[in-house]
Parts: sequence; structure tokens; C-alpha cells
Amino acid sequence: MVLSDPVSTLYEYFASGSEDVANPFLRRSSRTWAKNLLLKMSLCSAVFLLFAFVTHIYNHDLSLFFLTFVYFLSGTPALIKTIEDLSELTLNIDVLMTLAAFLSVAIGSGLEGGLLLVLFALSEAMADVVTHKTKSAINSLHKLSPTMALVYDENSKTTFPKSVREIALDTILLIQAGQVVPLDGLVIDGSSFVDLKLLTGESIPVSKEVGSEVQAGALNLDGTLKIRVTKTSSDSTLARIIQLITEAQSAKPKLEKFLSRFSGRYASTIILLSLSFGIFLPLLFPHIPYLGRDGSIYRALA
Repeated sequence: MVLSDPVSTLYEYFASGSEDVANPFLRRSSRTWAKNLLLKMSLCSAVFLLFAFVTHIYNHDLSLFFLTFVYFLSGTPALIKTIEDLSELTLNIDVLMTLAAFLSVAIGSGLEGGLLLVLFALSEAMADVVTHKTKSAINSLHKLSPTMALVYDENSKTTFPKSVREIALDTILLIQAGQVVPLDGLVIDGSSFVDLKLLTGESIPVSKEVGSEVQAGALNLDGTLKIRVTKTSSDSTLARIIQLITEAQSAKPKLEKFLSRFSGRYASTIILLSLSFGIFLPLLFPHIPYLGRDGSIYRALA
């Protein structure tokens, strides 16, 4: 019997924090295209930027054509993120980078702005790849955890499937050979060897008999077990392991926290200085105009 519940499967997918490509309802062909999408887009943008630099020497219009794709592929995500940050009144290094890249077009330095966009896009794409790899442990644990379980009815002596999230304490579950234990419980009938390798690293199967405790995520190898649930899905051993790994990954080291604060102050300082140069330079030095190559606005953008 295949125990599957689309609602529970989708719930586990969102709870795992997996990338979009891991969506269980995507087609295989869609997964291929969606895998490392940010990295693919940034690499394509880098290729277009290379073409723009090469063609800039002999064909300015063709260079602008290639540069348009650079700003579309790398600039659009950066611009959307900047708008979101500004809507939250947040000034950070991403906002500064996006402003510098797009305003460089106003002073005729679109290639330099495109280079800045591509470099940031590549760095974010590689960071995204590394981040998803570090989540592989959580994703593996979520895949290990069943979404459905066989509930044993003592009165009718029959079994029926039920979502793990809806199973209460003291419910009796039937664990057949080859199945993963869905919830922590106490063996009340049967005996078997279980594999705890994915939970504890223990390579030798452990014997379980009446009175033994068995943890969620253990693989039942040979016999059939009846267990009485002692912990719900939110309190199971597997859920606690997933929670601890998630907290460890989300915790930022002190250096990263310092750099985050510094980048925010740095971006705010540069933006304020640029605005000040553009507005006040002609007032302090009357020979400097606002417009033109020698103007304060051009100097501020540069």
C-alpha cells in the first residue's frame, strides 16, 4: 500500500524551506530548467556583457542591444529587491549597488553599470547555491519523515491510513517491514530490527521488542511492529532534529552581523554624500554648474 497525501506532501515541502525546484508537483522537465536558475541567469548575463564589451569597439548600437539583455536579466531582480527594501525604509549595499548600476547609464557608463550588476548577480547566485546545499540535511530528513501512517483500530482489528499531523497521543500504529517509523512510540506488539543510521549514524541495526522505545525516522527492517504513539509530529525526535539544524543554520556569526550593520551604514553614508554633492557643490563653488560633464550631478553620480 502506498501511503500518500497531496496536502501533507505540499505542507512538508513548504515547512522544509526547500527551493522551488524541489516542489513535489513539478514535472521532471520543469525541475531541470528551474535548478540553479539564478546561476544560469547570471551566467547568461555575463555572456551578454562580454558581447557588449567586444562590440562596443566597432558597433555602438549592437553593444547597446546586448547590454539591454544584461540589465534585463541581472537588473530586473536587483531593481525589484531594491524597491522592496526602499518600501521598508531599508538602505543597504544592495540598494547602493542598484542605484549605482542604473544611474551609471545617465552618465554614459552603462557598461560599467552592467559589470556591477553581473558581479553582484554572480555572487548572489553562488551564495544561493551554497545555501541550498547546506539545507540538504533538512531536506533529507523531511523526505525521511512519512506524511501518512497506518492506524490500527483495536476494536475492528483493521488498519486505515491517516495523516501524521492528525495523529494524537496513545494512538496505535502498525509499522510493516520496509516502512519508516512516522512518530515516536513504544512497542506494544511484535519484534524487529530497525536502522537508525540516518538519525544517529549507527550502522548496526538495533533490536526492538515489546517495551522498547522507537524514534520517528527509524527504518523497520524485517518484522512488523505495533507502537503506541508517545509524541506528536511537532514533538517527535525527527522534528526536534530538524528544528535544531534549522536554528543552527539561521544563526549568524558575529562577523556577519557586524558586516551587515556596517554595510547598511556605509550605503546610507554614500547615498547621503552623493545627494549632498549634487545639491550643494554649486552653492559652495559657484563656478561648478549643476548640469554637464563638469556639473555637480554628474560628479555626484560618478
